[in-house]
Amino acid sequence: MKLYVQILLEISSSIMLALAIPNEFLKFGSALLGFISLVPHFTALESCTSLKRACFLCFFQSCLTHILSSFWLAFFKDFAVFTLGASAVGTGAIHAFSGLFFFLPKFRISNSLIKPEQAKILDSRSFKIFWFAAVYTVYEYIKSTGFLAYPWGTLPMSAYSLKILAQITDITGVRGLTFLFSFVSALTAVIISDCVKFSLKKSLLLNKNTIFAAACIFFLAGVYGTFQYTKQTSPAKIMNTVFVQQNYDPWQIRSDEIAIIESQELTLKGIEDFKNQKKRPDLVVWSEGILNYPFPEGMIHYKFYPEKNPLIPFINKNNVPVIIGAPYTVNAGEYKFYNAAVLLDKDGKLQGFHAKTHLVPFAELIPFTEYAPVRKLLKKLIGFSNGWTQGTEYKVFPVPLHSSVNSEKPHEDESAFISIPICFEDAFGDVCAKLKKNGTEVFVNITDDSWSLTKSAEYQHFVTAYFRAIEFRTTLVRSTNSGYTVIVDPKGKIVAYLPVFEKTYLSQSVPVYENISTSYMLFGEWLSLLFVAYVLYVLIKITLFLNR
Repeated sequence: MKLYVQILLEISSSIMLALAIPNEFLKFGSALLGFISLVPHFTALESCTSLKRACFLCFFQSCLTHILSSFWLAFFKDFAVFTLGASAVGTGAIHAFSGLFFFLPKFRISNSLIKPEQAKILDSRSFKIFWFAAVYTVYEYIKSTGFLAYPWGTLPMSAYSLKILAQITDITGVRGLTFLFSFVSALTAVIISDCVKFSLKKSLLLNKNTIFAAACIFFLAGVYGTFQYTKQTSPAKIMNTVFVQQNYDPWQIRSDEIAIIESQELTLKGIEDFKNQKKRPDLVVWSEGILNYPFPEGMIHYKFYPEKNPLIPFINKNNVPVIIGAPYTVNAGEYKFYNAAVLLDKDGKLQGFHAKTHLVPFAELIPFTEYAPVRKLLKKLIGFSNGWTQGTEYKVFPVPLHSSVNSEKPHEDESAFISIPICFEDAFGDVCAKLKKNGTEVFVNITDDSWSLTKSAEYQHFVTAYFRAIEFRTTLVRSTNSGYTVIVDPKGKIVAYLPVFEKTYLSQSVPVYENISTSYMLFGEWLSLLFVAYVLYVLIKITLFLNR
């Protein structure tokens, strides 16, 4: 196949995948496009006759998908060269490396380096399909893990509408969805190829075993998903919460006075709503990045600021705990601060804080800034020389409750135990697993994505985080600056939400369910690691042992 044809195939694959996940045209993407988005990618790779070509096509497909789906990263302040450019090259490089794995079995066959019966296995349709799905799953696992992790632009993001199928993530994590979607794409590509060569009837006959295996997998996933999604469950507690969506971009105005005043106005409206329902609010949640002055010193500062309505007395007067995004001092002399969420109790006292543990690479966490020449260069290039300091603790906080799921009042000491993942921490299963194991009953995420200026960015972040509720069977709430502010129950059902890019609030009783352990919580990315082991096993076998 000519190079230009392969490039056209990869362009079509990138466009379909970019449209499969939430975008400016399809609010929550398209599962159908997700299932077929890799058909052209598989076809192009199958036609490759050189390793160099396979690696190039993988790089091109991944890089273009990233640019088409995450174009809004270009609006990330002064970091577009890092957030969009470097991340596109980075994801492309990871997928380019996977080109080696896609191509190696073909290389061994074409060069007659293995026995005929062994070549027959590697050249079989079922092996090609399973191998493609396994390698692609490993690729998405690697790109979503570690310092450079970026779990956007992935196949599971197209599965939001498939609530039944999504239930398997409490066992497999989202990589189970990656495998199913990539498997269907590869199978579809093989069937189409056989139809062109032979006929539809013969194509189905040639692939009957693989089709049957796929049908069995989806049937089992459907049975399990239906059981989990439809079984009757009731919350053990309720947490009356006010969510404040200021729709205020802190990057545009340096002073935090306007953000505080507007958040106070929305808070009072939310509290009034609960009073009208004869309920007492348990918690108020503002978003990330509201306050500028770092804590704990900020406790004194905000006793008198803003002058119009000082923050600490405001909280004390309302007698409701508040979560607010603010810096937290590590070492002021060395300009080291956490990107944190502070929890102020009903008296306005500092109850605790969570420091963001997974920072945005090259934006929030900048390597080598301990060296003066690096800081000097960064200061010249982007205007400042230090990022945030990485948090190391996974804290859980009790929130006293004042309402019960039944008519009786809750016990005086009854609390909901919450954790506060910040911004894209809610996109990472490993971060949320540590919070869950420490006793989390509700994930309370605070986010500021207002800088993105696009609805697709807001919905993409939500969909990426959405699966944490199912993976851990734990209520997930997101209180954001501009969207998507939402409450998701442990089955993935939406309890309530706010429209994006609107200044508004939400007063809602958040359901708190019995704290249970899921397979994913206990064993983490076991499926991904199983595929890693399988890929390595096959590579070792075909490169070392089959040549004897």
